[in-house]
Amino acid sequence: MLKVRIIPILTFNGWSLVKTKQFSQPRIIGNPVQAAKVYNSRNVDELIFLDIYASKENRGLNLKVVKEVINQCFMPVGIGGGIKTIEDINSLLRIGADKVVIKNQALLNPNFIKEAADFFGSQCISIAVDVYGNSELGYTVVQPNGTNLDAFDFIESMEAMGAGEIILTAVEKEGMMAGFDVHLLNKVQSITRLPIVLVGGGGTLDHYDDLFSNSPCDAVGSASIFHFTQFTPKDIKLRLKSLGRPVRL
Repeated sequence: MLKVRIIPILTFNGWSLVKTKQFSQPRIIGNPVQAAKVYNSRNVDELIFLDIYASKENRGLNLKVVKEVINQCFMPVGIGGGIKTIEDINSLLRIGADKVVIKNQALLNPNFIKEAADFFGSQCISIAVDVYGNSELGYTVVQPNGTNLDAFDFIESMEAMGAGEIILTAVEKEGMMAGFDVHLLNKVQSITRLPIVLVGGGGTLDHYDDLFSNSPCDAVGSASIFHFTQFTPKDIKLRLKSLGRPVRL
């Protein structure tokens, strides 16, 4: 059985780490290189580093900072932000990224995902899917032009294009530390065979207990719980081990 992955997510504004709530109210929380060093010392399963303003500001990633982050890590690292071309992906893989995380370009040009997966292999192409709504109102993904897509149709299209993983963020839960959208995860897992990393909502160990007791979740990305509480990735793993879920300690 595959071991559950507990994945810290570092969000970057171009010069510092920030943490948002529902993708707004960015709060500066520190230095990305130092944070990566700390997580490496804690033997986390994986790290995701995202420049969340690169596409909005129409700029590329700061490869110098990215390389410094990667150099601190002896675990797999996923990098995202402002990726538009095959050369962008190649530049990140060349400096040590294990996978790239793509959002806007997947919405603007879905065929780019097929091109990237054919060129580099699906295993290193992750799609960030930021989902708005809830089980009562329905779930949508917002395109850069402001129009809505059905979230599940979009995920299915990404699988068809050859994506290797979905990083699924429930925007209403993001940064709120009030529990995960388990219904969303279960729905997505019923329509795709792709690995899913659920993001948004972890604030206490009980939230992880609820998530893993009520879904077949095998990967979760978290940030606020590590920045603003005493809990570490190891604490979460020990709780999951007590539930009988396989983890790497």
